Amino acid sequence: MSMSSEPSIPLPEFRELIRCARAYVAGDLHFSYVCSAAGAFRDVTKVLPVNREIKQIAEEWAEMATRAWPEMAQIANPISEDDFLKWVSEKMNVFQPVNFPNAQ
Repeated sequence: MSMSSEPSIPLPEFRELIRCARAYVAGDLHFSYVCSAAGAFRDVTKVLPVNREIKQIAEEWAEMATRAWPEMAQIANPISEDDFLKWVSEKMNVFQPVNFPNAQ
């Protein structure tokens, strides 16, 4: 995916999603908090002027959250909580600090 040069605005909902996802991966939060944060993030990207990549990220998180916690929707392809945890863990790898061998 090529990144657009279109500027975006600050999104505290995205920060909240990442905070919840980290806590979920650490075992400190129930997955429902991540699902709720993903929905809030997606909802705000529908009404605020954000670039298409941010909208795509929001849709991806919301879709996976709905598949993991389909209480209010009829889902043809639900996933288990274990699969959701694995997916969230993989996504959180992007936010881990990089330790370069020669870094000072």
